[in-house]
Amino acid sequence: MSIELLNISKKFGDFVALDNINLKIETGELVALLGLSGSGKTTLLRIIAGLETPDHGEVRFHGEDTADVRVRERKVGFVFQHYALFRHMTVFENIAFGLRVLPRGSRPNEAEISRRVHELLKLVQLDFLHDRYPSQLSGGQRQRVALARTLAVEPKVLLLDEPFGALDAKVRQELRRWLRRLHDEIKITSVFVTHDQEEALELANRIVVMNQGRIEQIGSAEEVYHQPANAFVYNFLGNVNLFHGRIENGKVFIGDTAVEVDKTHAHVHSEDGKAVLYVRPHLLEIVTKSNGKQSFPATVKSINPAGPQVKVELVAAWGDLVQVEIDHERYQELKLAAGANVFLRPKEQKLFVYQI
Repeated sequence: MSIELLNISKKFGDFVALDNINLKIETGELVALLGLSGSGKTTLLRIIAGLETPDHGEVRFHGEDTADVRVRERKVGFVFQHYALFRHMTVFENIAFGLRVLPRGSRPNEAEISRRVHELLKLVQLDFLHDRYPSQLSGGQRQRVALARTLAVEPKVLLLDEPFGALDAKVRQELRRWLRRLHDEIKITSVFVTHDQEEALELANRIVVMNQGRIEQIGSAEEVYHQPANAFVYNFLGNVNLFHGRIENGKVFIGDTAVEVDKTHAHVHSEDGKAVLYVRPHLLEIVTKSNGKQSFPATVKSINPAGPQVKVELVAAWGDLVQVEIDHERYQELKLAAGANVFLRPKEQKLFVYQI
């Protein structure tokens, strides 16, 4: 089931929640709506579900306008951040509930309900917990039960609103991988809302980056991360250092350091002026000797060697804090320590420049 959003706008009083949204989601895609709180992503999800009505625009499922289609008839499954399981029902009964309340003409018999529920329990890897109650499950297990209950009625579209937001980091990571495998198996058209960049980058076929009711960029994880459409996307996706620099005769400078810039990553509209350079921590090199105007001095403030990358915090010569990530081998070579004077060199053609 494909989903097409055409010129969708929505206001709540004077607040513009969505401003002329256009988006096409192909059948079988897993798409992330990514943005800060208040960016409009949950409102857009609720409009797709039919739980909110747009002020303007159309929602089409497989080419057909859904304006006159009731919520139940849209065949949309909705999974919320809070599981909303029935506490007095077992796992089996929670999943079976949606099937048992179907209209008599479309309601399966008990044997078919039992077969379908056990099939779903195997799919979400919880068949051994069928007789447990929600209070006896972990948060991750409860979320999988909620997803199985949604899938029981065989929706054409699956919508997930911050599905892992209430879980701790390790469980979230495990469930992300599990959901990606599950989607690859059942291939249901899915849209999920998240403010977690890592979650979107790991899970989605395509990411829709939203800001203040508008779409800033649509693309694969690789596209939005490595080819950001603008300064907001670059700054929002992952850690970044911001340097206030200048443009002279078309060349970009951080302090007195001239920086080589790939023109495809530069939003520069004149030969001179002020600019902000966005540099990810892993795109800065630490060197012990200056190589002229391609590096600038800094002092090591603190070092955190835990994890796959060593995180180094430095103070640039002009007082700004700078975050750098290097591998452990390079860290051993440099023999870094707090207070050491070093030089930072931006890796060429990997910066994003925005003229102001």
